[in-house]
Amino acid sequence: MTKLLFLAALVLPVAGCNTWTQTNIDRTTKSIPVSEAQVQHVSLSSAPFNPARQEKLADLDVAVNKTTAFPPNPTVEAVEAKLREDAAKLGATAVVDVKISDVKISAFSWGTRTGTGIAVKAK
Repeated sequence: MTKLLFLAALVLPVAGCNTWTQTNIDRTTKSIPVSEAQVQHVSLSSAPFNPARQEKLADLDVAVNKTTAFPPNPTVEAVEAKLREDAAKLGATAVVDVKISDVKISAFSWGTRTGTGIAVKAK
């Protein structure tokens, strides 16, 4: 019985969620519900911000972190999804100047991939 409890103590923390995210948008904006269609409507581009054609809504800074050393590393797709979700909550139609990092170990995670960009909508 003691061995079973010991094994459960080792496995259960790892069996929980595999990733968690961070974002720089405020708490009120984070709580705005958005549909999957709204999120998928947001385009991502590495093109620079064009103030003549785009209205800047916010600078975005997100991170996708893995909980322990065992799950797979956060993917580029996970960071893109978080950028899209945050942009949709702001009413943006695109995120420009997108930059996504390689995975690195951080102070709070065994693996972190970050993404930055500018949430915009057409003028």
